[in-house]
Amino acid sequence: MRTPWRISSFCFVSLALLGAGCEPAPSPVSSESGAVLEQKKDRAVGDVKLFCEIPQDGSYFELKQTATGYEGVVATQVYDPWDCRCIYLKREVVGQYTSCQFAPSDPRIVSCWRREPNGTIGKMGMFSTKVTRQSLVIGGPTQEVSDQLLDIGVVNQDPGQTSRRDFSYALDDCTAG
Repeated sequence: MRTPWRISSFCFVSLALLGAGCEPAPSPVSSESGAVLEQKKDRAVGDVKLFCEIPQDGSYFELKQTATGYEGVVATQVYDPWDCRCIYLKREVVGQYTSCQFAPSDPRIVSCWRREPNGTIGKMGMFSTKVTRQSLVIGGPTQEVSDQLLDIGVVNQDPGQTSRRDFSYALDDCTAG
């Protein structure tokens, strides 16, 4: 009598474990439309002010306004060989700021800083700059190629932190909220 029960429970547990694997990572969504920014606003706690994404792999940088100021977050897709070979989205807070100033001509150009309790500017800041690269094509008719980038620099000189990190995104892949 007990043998069929044990066999059926073994089969049930085995099938459950086979189906308990990781779901495939969702395909990255292109940031060509404003709908992506709205989607990220719905998912994140706070109001997204700057969102830059690399469409090929879905990694992104976002600057969002929170109840206490602003927060910079970098998200990358990470491969985890120990967890059934899954790909997951790793979100890392790279800075928390008390103030940000956005350029009136282009709100994607921003500088943020943290003000310490004693009134001084802290050792943490974030800035973005618009860069235009121009290059000449060699080996054919004279042709000039140009592209625009948004370079983001994050400075965090707190103990135990990476002192500076730089990110570069195509200007078309960045939206301001």
